[in-house]
Amino acid sequence: MDNRSYILRCIALIEQKVDWGKTHDWVDYDFKNLSDQIFESTKVSISVRTLKRIVRQVPDAEGYYEPQMATKNALAIYLGFRSWADFKQSNVIEPDQKSETITPAPAVNFKKKVNYRNWILPIIIILLCVAVYLVWKTQRTSAELTIKKVAGNNFAFRYDLKAIKYNNATVDLDYGLFRPLLTPKGEFTYVFKLPDNYRLKLLADGVVLAAQNIQVVSNGWKCVVQQGLKEVLVGDTSLFNSNQVLSLRPDKIRSIGLDPSEDYWTDYRNIKDFNIDGDNLIIEVDIKNDLKSGGIDCFDSSIEYLAESKTGRVKFVKPGCAQFASFDFGEVHYNGNFHDLKPFGINLSQWQKVRIEVIKKQVNVFINGVSIYKNSYHEPIGNVKGIKIKFKGVGAIDNFRIMNLKKEVIYGASFDDKIAD
Repeated sequence: MDNRSYILRCIALIEQKVDWGKTHDWVDYDFKNLSDQIFESTKVSISVRTLKRIVRQVPDAEGYYEPQMATKNALAIYLGFRSWADFKQSNVIEPDQKSETITPAPAVNFKKKVNYRNWILPIIIILLCVAVYLVWKTQRTSAELTIKKVAGNNFAFRYDLKAIKYNNATVDLDYGLFRPLLTPKGEFTYVFKLPDNYRLKLLADGVVLAAQNIQVVSNGWKCVVQQGLKEVLVGDTSLFNSNQVLSLRPDKIRSIGLDPSEDYWTDYRNIKDFNIDGDNLIIEVDIKNDLKSGGIDCFDSSIEYLAESKTGRVKFVKPGCAQFASFDFGEVHYNGNFHDLKPFGINLSQWQKVRIEVIKKQVNVFINGVSIYKNSYHEPIGNVKGIKIKFKGVGAIDNFRIMNLKKEVIYGASFDDKIAD
């Protein structure tokens, strides 16, 4: 099998493993999710952009994209192999090879004197390899990354890689953005344009040497609209806070530089420390998303909370579109293509009161007071650092609350005449 065939085989196995449907139907969230899973398994960070170039290859095209060896090794390890070479060895396929019946040679029973001297050199080589690996590992943990807020959304980065040997180094700024590092030690500044909880990594030759989260607070609820690779932060709050609900006016899509005839996504986010454990909480919110109000297609509507290490997320759709529903908590990632998420198909043309209860990593989802779905996860999510409620189209939200398990309200917003903090 040529290199291209191995790449395509790798893509097919990844598609089979994650169970998110056909790769040509994946959206940005799926690629970000895959990037996070690969990092968790291998400690190698592959950007969303690189994953898109790998996954969205056309089998019959004249050219193809072949990633670097470090990336291929990470993909192979994610699939359960030791390396890319091991992956290739385990996936040898010769389409034209015909099966032949081979008569085994008669067994010969004989004794052979073992020469122990022949084992001395291999043992020495193995011990040397182990020693080299231990030294390499020690060096790899000697990198430093310090991040300090300068002003507003402007952050200063200081890094030090002088203690290690490497070919290429970068800082992963999350969401597919990378800053190449041209010197072994230095500083730079970066302005984050959107409020969010970012997971940043210092990498050398694709290996993560240091990681740190930063939070760009939103100072209340903000509206972000995404169309393709373009993201717009809506600065005029009057465009999305009206009639005592949080909902962007669909007739204003063109005025913010987007095409209303093409699909777009709107999310309402509040990024701050909510001072509550993501593995033990209650979230309540009223949501609505229909064609008349600016919804699109299956009216996808998701509720997500960002935390220190993981996220919690439920996506609802209209009945009949359950293949686009999803459930993501900790290490558990379910989608409607391969899991029964029909309960997440609800009538979004009317207001629906959503309640998400998480008690010791046991999740219970309610609609209008009725439990519709239960599941669990194992890896801790951590303290909540932000909320995102996202719609295909514009959607609307009201009466948002976060409570502890004693049902004491930690935070609430009803969106009257002004944006809640």
